[in-house]
Amino acid sequence: MIRKNFCLVVYLLIAVSLIGCSVDLSQPVPTAVSPIATLNDATPSSPSSGSTRPVTWANLNLTGRLVYSRASSDNDASVVNVETLDLVTGEINKIFTVPDDGGIYYSSVSPDGKQLVISYVPPTATNPARNQALYVLPMDGSAPPKLLVTPPTDYDQYIQVEWSPDGKYLYFVHNNYKTQPADQIYPTYEIFRMAYPDGQPEQIVEHAFWPRISPDSSKLVYVSLDPVAGTSELFLANADGTNPQVVNMGSSQNIGIKDTPVFSPDGQSIIFSAPSPEQSYQPNWLDKLIGVQIVKAHSIPSDWWSVPVTGGKPKRLTQIQSTNLYGSIAPDRKHLVSFSMQGLFVMDLDGSNLTSLIPDPGGSTVNWLP
Repeated sequence: MIRKNFCLVVYLLIAVSLIGCSVDLSQPVPTAVSPIATLNDATPSSPSSGSTRPVTWANLNLTGRLVYSRASSDNDASVVNVETLDLVTGEINKIFTVPDDGGIYYSSVSPDGKQLVISYVPPTATNPARNQALYVLPMDGSAPPKLLVTPPTDYDQYIQVEWSPDGKYLYFVHNNYKTQPADQIYPTYEIFRMAYPDGQPEQIVEHAFWPRISPDSSKLVYVSLDPVAGTSELFLANADGTNPQVVNMGSSQNIGIKDTPVFSPDGQSIIFSAPSPEQSYQPNWLDKLIGVQIVKAHSIPSDWWSVPVTGGKPKRLTQIQSTNLYGSIAPDRKHLVSFSMQGLFVMDLDGSNLTSLIPDPGGSTVNWLP
């Protein structure tokens, strides 16, 4: 019965999220910065894996490879591939194809570019419990995903996962939907850390998700979530989770939801996504009933903002009003690539020169390798 109820909750989550996206994307887009709608008009179709995409961004002199997941059509069936895009040549190569009844949510590439860790639901034949767990596979696609962290029970899930830049640790988010109290409307997320490859997972932060690590691997930024009230804040801590401090943004900006933080290249600022103050989200009765705060927050039309790690007034970097934003800093320390529901795009760190790379990838994260 619990499994059936959970499946119903997942179905409702997806339905609510899709409804939110269909409404959000119809809203007008400000024109102070090159809007994503215009970028999509210039790139009407997505390329297939194994193809070469025209390098329409050549004037930016970008180098390296992007790693991302993307839904595409194969013999009239929808498939999800993990792919790489060579930013110099435009060549697209497939790393892994998700089986028909499998699923992938989050992926993170090791600093040496040789391994990929994914939050993955394998096909039913190999995982009847349908746990969302952490798997590792080689970046050259030479082997299938291998289970890395075994969920303790059928009700445990591992969702977001990040490498420390020095390659010594994996940070990941866990929750157990069976142990959630009946009067608690939001999931209880926890951040774990594990020395790679043979360490034991250790919980380092309670009631938190979206972990990202500073360029020198000394600091951790995350979003703290009160599972009862549903309020969230950006926090900065040592890499082991000690000495947590809220990133104070004052009262001048009423930014109610903070999402997907990432450190600036110098480690002195935090770039994060958030809706404009007038769009701050208040959960309705259905959201509270099925606990969709995290999904809903991520699907609200949002922009990139920046705030010093010491706190201060946030600076709005873009006016794109896009959903499901997730960013990765370029190796050149001058650009940020974003995943969004409208595709992959790149911009300067100040939010200028937005340029479309691939429209509608249908994934959730992106990594930028040298």
